[in-house]
Amino acid sequence: MTTPAYKAKALQQAARKAACALLLCQAGASQAAEVAAIIPSNTGPYAEAYAGFRAAMQGPFELYDLSKPGVTAPEEARYAVAFGAKAAALQYPPGTHMVYALTPVTGRGRGWHEISMAPAPGPALAAFKGLQPELKRLAVFWTAYPGETYITRLRKAGEAAGIEIISSRLKNPDSFPERLRRLMGQMDAFWLMPDPALITQSSVMVLASFSCANSIPFYAPTYALVTSGATASFAPDFGEAGAAAARAAMALYNGEGLAEVTYVDKVSLRVNEELKAKCRWPLKK
Repeated sequence: MTTPAYKAKALQQAARKAACALLLCQAGASQAAEVAAIIPSNTGPYAEAYAGFRAAMQGPFELYDLSKPGVTAPEEARYAVAFGAKAAALQYPPGTHMVYALTPVTGRGRGWHEISMAPAPGPALAAFKGLQPELKRLAVFWTAYPGETYITRLRKAGEAAGIEIISSRLKNPDSFPERLRRLMGQMDAFWLMPDPALITQSSVMVLASFSCANSIPFYAPTYALVTSGATASFAPDFGEAGAAAARAAMALYNGEGLAEVTYVDKVSLRVNEELKAKCRWPLKK
C-alpha cells in the first residue's frame, strides 16, 4: 500500500528530475549559442565544407544557413565559423572570435583567423618539384589573395627547394595574355592562386590553351580547373577545410593560441592524365 509520505517523496524526486532536465536544456542551448557555423547555402562546396566541419566539431554549435528566409548573422555567438565570402562579409558583434574558410578575405582585425585556400608553401613546391623534376622557375599569378606575406613565405620555401619564385601580380583577368607573352622563356611552369578575382571561364581557357600549346605546366588552385585543362592541382578539398575550421574553432573556444593563418594538413596532388601526352608537359614519367 502506498503511503502519503511515499507519494510526496516520489513527487519531490520527479520535480527535481524535471528541474535538472530544464537546467541541462538551458545550459545546452546557451553553450550551443556560443558557437555558430554560417554557410551561404548547404549545397556544392559549402555542403562539403560543412559536412567536414560537423564531423570534426566536438561540442554543440548552431547552424545559420543564409539561404533560408530571414537568417542573418548570429547576435549571441562568441565564436563564429564563416564559410564563403557572403558569410564572412556579415556584420558580427564586437568581440566575436572568427574563423573563416572558402573565402579570400584577408582578415578584418584582431580575433579573425583564416583557413587558407592555398596550401602551405613548402609542401606545395615539393609536390610540384616531384611532378616536374626540372622545375627551377615558377611564375605565380595573384592579385589580392593570398597576399605579400604568402609570397614572401613562398620565396623562402623556393630557396630551400631550388625554385625561383616569379611573383606576377595582376590587376584583372584581362592581363593574362600580355603577361604570359612577357614571361615566355622565363618560366618553367606557372601557378594560379585561389583568388576568385582572377578565375573566370575565359581566363582559365587562356591559361589552359597557352599551357598546352607551349608545353608549360599550369598548376591550378582546385581540381575543378584540372578538368578544364590545367596540368595539375595541389589543394585541400572542401571537407578537409571544414574540418580544419572546426579544430580552429575548438582551439579558440578552449582558450588556446591560434595563428592568423592555418594551412590544411591533408592536401591532394591531382594530375590531368588525359592531356599529359597531348600537351607534352615535362612531367615525371
